[in-house]
Amino acid sequence: MKSYRACSARAAMAALLFVSGTPVAVAAQANASVSAADGTSEALTVAVDRETGARRLPLADLQAALASDARLQLFSITDKPGLYVMQAASLAQQGAMFARIVALLERRDMPRNRVVPAAAIAAHARRFGTDSAGLTVGNDFSTVELAHFFEVAHEQGVVLSQDERALRTILVRWHLIREVQRNWKAVSVHDFLITIPGLGPGPGGGTIDTAVRAAILSHELGHWLYFSNSAYAQACRAFWWRALSFEERAELTRQLAKLGYDPSDRVVIDEMQAYLLHTPAEYMPIVDSTGVGGVDVGDVRRRLQDSVTVGPAGRELAP
Repeated sequence: MKSYRACSARAAMAALLFVSGTPVAVAAQANASVSAADGTSEALTVAVDRETGARRLPLADLQAALASDARLQLFSITDKPGLYVMQAASLAQQGAMFARIVALLERRDMPRNRVVPAAAIAAHARRFGTDSAGLTVGNDFSTVELAHFFEVAHEQGVVLSQDERALRTILVRWHLIREVQRNWKAVSVHDFLITIPGLGPGPGGGTIDTAVRAAILSHELGHWLYFSNSAYAQACRAFWWRALSFEERAELTRQLAKLGYDPSDRVVIDEMQAYLLHTPAEYMPIVDSTGVGGVDVGDVRRRLQDSVTVGPAGRELAP
């Protein structure tokens, strides 16, 4: 997802991660009283997993439980089975954990069969006018994808960074991935991890404040909906192939590829729906283009919304 101001945020949200060596510490306790994010005296009492420190709460309570200081937080969403959320202490810590995972799975012009060194990711980021820390701001992965990264790294003999090892430890203790006969596997194919950065410095000299963080979270939850709701995902794919013209598909793909996304249908359709339906307008990196082959973003958004409200078979879709 993108934008804090409309520019630094545009190149901020439309990507998703990067860099640092911040140590990871998660405090576990039986119960926790969490102050509301807006600074009011309202508190949430939530169950806390003793092994990971992950807080168990419904999605509606997540925003209020997000810390305003620099610490890593884990959340298991009780009313959305399979959904897990990590708030990194900072954009830098998030990047240090996930940069090479994103490069492997979704960045354009990066190999899909090997883990690249950090220097290659830094060079890739420079092509898009940023550094590794500013390449992206939020992440979403199935645990199958996360296990795949660690398996590829193992097969390749890649030495993981301190932050990548810390991430692997968290995922194992959270029972999201496991090692089976020296092979890394997801515990369940239905599990999905969203990551967002803590408040603080953002890409391009911008700032990640509560509004930006909320926008990042909304965008990433759009990816969760696409992953977890097969009727919704099918409606998005049908819209892409049947409702959009060739020219509209080509222009949307061009704009997303310019942001650094892999131009494959697997990535582009998912990003299209997450930006058009789940990202606030002020952080929208997809823009109108005129002339032959142009696209009217507002029109495409309305048509997509109609398609996912009533699916391709004419039946009401699950929320």
